Amino acid sequence: MDKYDLCVIGGGPAGYATAMRAIDLGKKVVLVEKDKIGGAGLYNGALSSKTMWEFAKKINSTRKSFEKRELLQNFYDVTWEEVLNVVDRAVFDRKQQLSTHLKILQKDADEKLFVHERGFAKLVSNHEILIENSQKEVRMIWANKIAIATGSVPRKLPHIPIDEKIIITSDGISQLKDFPKSVVILGAGVIGCEFATIFSDFGKTKVHIIDKAERILPFEDEDIAKMVTTNLEKNGVVVHKNSSLLRMEIIDGEVEYELQIEGEENQIIRVEKAIISVGRVPNVRGFGLEEVGVKINDRGLIENEDGQTSVSNIYAVGDVSGNATLVNVAEVEGRHAAKKMFGVPTKVLRYDYI
Repeated sequence: MDKYDLCVIGGGPAGYATAMRAIDLGKKVVLVEKDKIGGAGLYNGALSSKTMWEFAKKINSTRKSFEKRELLQNFYDVTWEEVLNVVDRAVFDRKQQLSTHLKILQKDADEKLFVHERGFAKLVSNHEILIENSQKEVRMIWANKIAIATGSVPRKLPHIPIDEKIIITSDGISQLKDFPKSVVILGAGVIGCEFATIFSDFGKTKVHIIDKAERILPFEDEDIAKMVTTNLEKNGVVVHKNSSLLRMEIIDGEVEYELQIEGEENQIIRVEKAIISVGRVPNVRGFGLEEVGVKINDRGLIENEDGQTSVSNIYAVGDVSGNATLVNVAEVEGRHAAKKMFGVPTKVLRYDYI
């Protein structure tokens, strides 16, 4: 049985940062990832959505400039394929950086501090990890410390038929074949407002956004929410406030939804696509955590004290820890956990000023 100082389960921003800092400390590390190194932060999150947001912003700014000069007929008409190509290039560049880094680490014959295992990891004990690869081959490893960095997935609602084709989550954006003529976004938090901005900026999609509260972005300052609402409405976005979704279903290849709006009659609206953006949930099930004594609370988060779980040698970093679900925060948590678990003096992390 191979033995390591640290096993990191999950190769997203948190897991990668944890592994790299442990290597800096001279520890022997195995990083287990069943899919792609980089995680949702690279492929379906921060990098891809921000790249798309920046591109849409430039297109919108250029269009407005041409409109002022009455030159719109000569304006470059962007296609959805070109949008995806821009995103793919950004993702490819970062993926190449990570791949090159991994190869350099794995070729370090002198130290042999790092191993990248592709497969699904499950805890058998607080030190033993079972790894199953895509060929269903299974092997056991031992680690002194374990870091859980399995991230999160888009939240799904049981009464909405999400198929990632007509009704999609943020994971399905890249699967679209063209700009939808119309789209409804359920959820007016950061991710919902981001995609409302993106699609309205491209100017090819009629956007509706639903929020059951009095205003969008309920966790932001009110003046920010007002400014974003104004900008969205200037872009032609229909903001449904104080609205309860009674139903959403796929009819004849399109989305029909019914709203109960405070003080108004119910509205039935038909659009081409729907994006469900009601948050993300920690990816903690199936890894054997509870079986070895790691406590998971009612919200599905791993209970921890400054990263350390109820099992003293197991740590939780990134989205599963229950703190701010941001790439840079996940990386800080990973580096912090690596130092803490191997006895490097460090202060308790504080999240007050994020």
